[in-house]
This record gives sequence, structure tokens and C-alpha cells, in this order.
Amino acid sequence: MLTGSNVEVLDDLLPPELKVSLCETVSWMPMYFINRWKRFKSHELDMHWHYPLAYDDAGHTADVEPQLLELDEGLQAIAQCWKHVKASHHERLRLYECSLSANAFGTEGRIHRDMSNAAEPERHRTALVYCNGEWDPNWAGETLVLDAQGEITAGVMPRPGRVMKIAGDPPHVGRSVSRICPTDRRVLIFKYWTVDH
Repeated sequence: MLTGSNVEVLDDLLPPELKVSLCETVSWMPMYFINRWKRFKSHELDMHWHYPLAYDDAGHTADVEPQLLELDEGLQAIAQCWKHVKASHHERLRLYECSLSANAFGTEGRIHRDMSNAAEPERHRTALVYCNGEWDPNWAGETLVLDAQGEITAGVMPRPGRVMKIAGDPPHVGRSVSRICPTDRRVLIFKYWTVDH
């Protein structure tokens, strides 16, 4: 595992029973195949599986935490996960999006920023929670973080229940899983801001 100054990896943030519950919960969730090129004009192959859990048309100015905490009983492991992520910060936070993403072999990620036009990118935070019940390093699917010159500054394997926190919205990408991977790579994504008051 390689972590730079803007990445924190927490393997023990979630209690073991919550890790199990979370992986079981997201394993049966239906996913929607979306083409991000049509919406974000990223690149023609920017397609992946996605399930929105808490979002608002206000986008990055929204506060969707109340919506997240009101998820159905069967999805409360996701809300509990957010509570642990939130408690791991010293700042006040405003959650503006929560979604589940999945990549199978052949669905490539792209190097991107979550908020490329943000006025204060240093306040932006992303937390990735890896939700596969098991993961073999031969299956690939690493998350990479890059610097302004396109060099890798962090590389993290998607181990079960691992939490990866990224500060300041640097360029990052979830790499495709390998041909021999027997499953998809499921990642719970929280996007949020630090706030003063």
C-alpha cells in the first residue's frame, strides 16, 4: 500500500460485524449501467455500474445526510458506515452525495477529480469503502491517486471493509479488475466538504 500526504487508509475504522453486514448489503443491490460521457463529456469509454443512495439536484451544494440516515432498514449498514467515517474527522462535514459504484472486467475507470471546478478544492473530501467480502490481489482493481504531473502518489488495494479517505480532490482513478476476477468491484462512495460552521 502506498499512501501520500492527502490519503489515509483505515482498515479498522469499521467494526468487524459492520464490515460483514455492509458487504452482504451491497452484494444484492441492483446496479445501473451509466454512460458518464453523455453527462460529463469525459471520454467515450467512461461507463460503469452505479447506484445512487443519497443525492440531490443541488449537486455539491446539497446536504444529503438526513436522506442517507432515513434509508430503509435493510440499508442501515450504509448509514452506520457514514457515521464511522464522519466520526473519524475532526472537522464539521457536509455530505453532498453517496453512491455505490461497481466495475467489472472491461469497464475502465478514468483519471478524474470529483469537483474539477471547485472554488476551494482543499475542503473537498472523498471516502471510499471497499465492499467485496473477499479480494485477491491478482484481481487488480486498485485505486490510484496522482499528482499534478500525472505521477502516482498513492495506490490502495480494495480489501474488504477498508476505508480510503482522500483529501483535497487530487486526480484519482479506480482501475479495472483483471480478466480472472470472478466478481465486480463494489465501492461505497461518500463525497463531502469540510465546513467552518
